[in-house]
Amino acid sequence: MNQAEHDLLVLAAQDGGRQAFQLLVRHHHRSLLRFALSLCGNRALAQDAVQDAWITVARRLRKLEDPRAFRSWVFRAVRWRVLDLQRSGRASDARLDDIDEPGDDGSAGEDNERRLDLAAAIEALSPIDRHALELHYLAGLKVAEIARVLEIPPGTVKSRLHRARNQLAQILDGDEQ
Repeated sequence: MNQAEHDLLVLAAQDGGRQAFQLLVRHHHRSLLRFALSLCGNRALAQDAVQDAWITVARRLRKLEDPRAFRSWVFRAVRWRVLDLQRSGRASDARLDDIDEPGDDGSAGEDNERRLDLAAAIEALSPIDRHALELHYLAGLKVAEIARVLEIPPGTVKSRLHRARNQLAQILDGDEQ
């Protein structure tokens, strides 16, 4: 879906379009769930946080002034809900790869091995670098959007992305620090 189609869906959802809102949920849900899981490491908490964030977004969608801000707005809602749930004492262990990729049936041997190596390398990053990397590459957010989600300056996002890419290259080349 291109940016114009996305913006039109946001506008339609703001006007009460249930189908438009459902399409937005379908489009963003997996990325939000992956992001929430990367923040908390707990699959149940991540699912609760994303669900709660969607409820909040549904209630407040009409207040969003710029449809282009929707992605960063919904990711920030998930981030805050994860933090709220963590403060309330819910925490446990789960892995980022607990979320199945569509069409992943385990039959692609070498590709699966590379994917597992990459997933392990990403998990080895510090949380602050991993979050920036996942938002940029997995969720497709731009630097300015990531800055709004993480509530940090864009220059800090760029530094974290640069550091994360360098660390990933070292880990994948076998030169772990």
